[in-house]
Amino acid sequence: MENEAVTNPARGPLAGGETEATSEGDYRVPHDSAWARAWKVSAGVGGLGVLCAIAGYGVDPRRFAFAYLMGFLTVLTMVLGSTFFVLLQHLTGAGWSVTVRRASEFFVAGAVILPVLALPNLLSLGELYPWWHERMRRLDHPSAFFFLRAAIYLLVWLWMSTRLFRHSTHQDESGDPGLTVQLQRMAPLATLSFAFSLNFAAFDWFMSLEPDWYSTLFGVRLFATSALLSFALNILVTLGFSRAGISKGAIHVEHFHDLGKLLFGFLVFWAYISFSEFFLIWYAAIPGETVYFHRRWDSESWRALSISLVVVKFILPFFLLLSRHAKRNPRLLGLSAAWVVALHLVEMYYWVMPYVQEGGIALSFAGVVTDLGCVLACVGLYLAVVFRRMLNHPVIPVRDPRLQRALQFVNA
Repeated sequence: MENEAVTNPARGPLAGGETEATSEGDYRVPHDSAWARAWKVSAGVGGLGVLCAIAGYGVDPRRFAFAYLMGFLTVLTMVLGSTFFVLLQHLTGAGWSVTVRRASEFFVAGAVILPVLALPNLLSLGELYPWWHERMRRLDHPSAFFFLRAAIYLLVWLWMSTRLFRHSTHQDESGDPGLTVQLQRMAPLATLSFAFSLNFAAFDWFMSLEPDWYSTLFGVRLFATSALLSFALNILVTLGFSRAGISKGAIHVEHFHDLGKLLFGFLVFWAYISFSEFFLIWYAAIPGETVYFHRRWDSESWRALSISLVVVKFILPFFLLLSRHAKRNPRLLGLSAAWVVALHLVEMYYWVMPYVQEGGIALSFAGVVTDLGCVLACVGLYLAVVFRRMLNHPVIPVRDPRLQRALQFVNA
């Protein structure tokens, strides 16, 4: 790692031999840009989602509870995946990714809204978890430890997100290379905290929807899903910065090539973990383990969705991203990333909604309004925070001591 101070904005050769100044002002979102209005659009979508969710709660409180958990899970995977990406860059002292790291840092910064978004879940425990009422009858204070663990997870994530984002953006003003060193020193402990909190939250909040089922790979599957989503989101946002001219050429084809390789690699990793979990449980054929897959296989509609996820989320983007050309083609790479994001929403539906639609996928007007409203509420409000914070800082870490290496980065 380079530890020299960066007292002046860096300049460096970019793709095609062009050169751009890297002053803080150059990399801010212009007031007349569509990105400057994105937070208002997201807030409007979130507000509409809240209204639909409230209407859905009035019709069917049980479906609302699961639909809202699905929306919260969608946001949580955005935060956790982006946190992993940023931690990974500091853990390895990566130089190539400096110019694309800030896009993920904005998603990390949106973690401040997680405690607010988590409240409806904590108020719907009786609807979500079949074991909750039994504990209420048998214990005087059954909820204390569950709530304590939930608070610990949220505090760990808020600590990491606040520190990662604050140090990075403070460096834009001070140019202090010591902030980079502090983040590198923090990364090992933060990575361990991230791993433990993610796994235990996966067990508490999602795997316990099926109390008779257990799997040691479920936490890893949540990690793989979150990481895959984070690379797709980073690609979409950095492509947007490039097309709008905000990044001024500091993010070029070499960066997209590496992001494409990460997207492809974690697509394979996600498929490997998902198949490994299924194969080991199917091969052992232990009733307490197979119940999760029976719920998603015994009805024709859920079985069709199970097969479709394999084909549509893995096989199609796998072949699309396989070639080097696709990773260096902005349109193909953007299409692949958007495809992954869209199918991520389908997968979240697949994870949560079988518990409220046990006989098969049931689509009614009220049900669709509830499901869609909860997702729009959570994602819209979260993205409003993300895009609003985007207006206050450069989209490139302008005084990171490794910025010059990122500007000059070329794939070997």
